[in-house]
Amino acid sequence: MQIIVFTGGEAPKPSEAAAYFKNILAEGQKPNAVIAADSGLETLRAYKKHFNGLYDFSPSLILGDFDSISDKKILNEYDSAIIERSPSYKDDTDTELALKRARELAQNKELSQDQKAFITLIGGAGGRPDHFLSIYNLFGTKIAPDAWLCGKQILYKAERSSFEISGLKTGDVISVARAFGKNHGGKIRSQGLEWESSLFRKKGMPSVSNTIKEEWARLGLPVKIDFLRGSFVLIAPLFASVRLNKGSTKI
Repeated sequence: MQIIVFTGGEAPKPSEAAAYFKNILAEGQKPNAVIAADSGLETLRAYKKHFNGLYDFSPSLILGDFDSISDKKILNEYDSAIIERSPSYKDDTDTELALKRARELAQNKELSQDQKAFITLIGGAGGRPDHFLSIYNLFGTKIAPDAWLCGKQILYKAERSSFEISGLKTGDVISVARAFGKNHGGKIRSQGLEWESSLFRKKGMPSVSNTIKEEWARLGLPVKIDFLRGSFVLIAPLFASVRLNKGSTKI
């Protein structure tokens, strides 16, 4: 079950995100739900136009106080039944509201035993550090996205999961951070990195600006990272092909 959430703030260009969507969606496939938070609707429209039917990003829900949308007239193009207006003065940000609704949709959907919801957040990077930190903080909560596309990188929620990262060349950066609020502990196993998990820092950010081994890159082998215990965030290049195994779930 694929749920896509578009939010305001800097987002990758649609062309830059093409490799990611090729990894999670079949041609012509519409995600199970597409949610736009405030000016994330403008990002959604840019993606929909770029992919032109290759992937269907028609919104199933548009929410927010719409204080940052540049042209509120575009809301008139959508059925009022899918628009939820929230007050400007509230505890939750529009992004948080959208992710909460995404998790609610996932919980209300009857999924088979080998299915799980996978939530992708697009946008919210750049500009104000407080906005970035407010989203990164969510990786320590139940409404965290499974993947966050921001800038030139993707941040993946990494808990009891295994990743295979392909398409890397020497110098491409892989980093591992801890989920917000975590400073130590956990267990990680890696294969194919220049500095393997045995060298990861025990406190703070385990690995910054790591890269694939030259031999791995020459042979075209994927980097493998297993997150066996603890809450982490894997940071990979946007163009990389990432295979995630999480229990019985594969994307």
